[in-house]
Amino acid sequence: MKQGKSQRAVANGFSLVELLIAMAMGLVLIAAILSIYLGSSIAGHQSDTVSRMSEDASIALETMARHIRMAGYSQLHVMAPRNIASADGQVVQLNDSNLAGAGLKGCDGGFLSTTASWDTLTCTNTPKQPDDISVRYEGDSFSTDRAGTNSASDCLSQGLSNNANSAVNTGTPFILVESRFFVSAIHDLSCAGNGSPSFTAQPLVSGVEFMRLRYGVASDPIETQTIRFASADEVNQLGGSSDQNWGRVVAVRICIQLVSPNEDQGKSVPFVDCDGNVKTLSDRYLHRVFSTTVSLRNRVGIAQ
Repeated sequence: MKQGKSQRAVANGFSLVELLIAMAMGLVLIAAILSIYLGSSIAGHQSDTVSRMSEDASIALETMARHIRMAGYSQLHVMAPRNIASADGQVVQLNDSNLAGAGLKGCDGGFLSTTASWDTLTCTNTPKQPDDISVRYEGDSFSTDRAGTNSASDCLSQGLSNNANSAVNTGTPFILVESRFFVSAIHDLSCAGNGSPSFTAQPLVSGVEFMRLRYGVASDPIETQTIRFASADEVNQLGGSSDQNWGRVVAVRICIQLVSPNEDQGKSVPFVDCDGNVKTLSDRYLHRVFSTTVSLRNRVGIAQ
């Protein structure tokens, strides 16, 4: 009798209470696993967003820096001091290379027209809008990349051949590279180069919503030491001609603000903008700022 009773006891299953407790514990465990998975997935996605934005910023800054470093470059043809005294005692510029004049020109709030000629570039002077910059230099197979049968190219890799006359060897043509960088209305860092007759622009990097440029100014067009950083409008107000004023720029500080492609941050994320202000926008996009400073190693000396 005892043996049969023991077998019947073993055959009994879980009680209803035990089953409910087990199910509850299982649900709690599943919820915990899902929470960890979702958290890891969101964190991984946000990490990918930050990584992508950093890569895009690196490409944008390096592309601009490469051209800005070359601003004003031109091979020397006359081995003489740049600035000499003329007969009336005035200091004048001695043309000693193919390119004469400043190698860059910028605008607060952007150019009124990005397709205008170098001498007619004018500024909108709207501080809340992104800044623009144009650079020019003598091109060859060493200062630029080759493009097909052409020995030089602009910022869009468009081939260039002889398109300007030398300032020192009258009648001798040379290759002048001119590239203009600006932020488009659809948040692209764009470039327009003179490899296209009408300076047709093309995007370089997407997701760039703002750009601020500041210019390291020397005490005069001959010195190489930066005494302060100024806006484009302040450079234009230095008191000389356009070439003289921009000839005093020895460095350019580039700051770009990028926005993430997706609204995936879960909440508004504060950031410091290019002007040093802490901002918290109402959207849930990630906004980040990246900057670099570029020295102008080929600056053309312009006489006062």
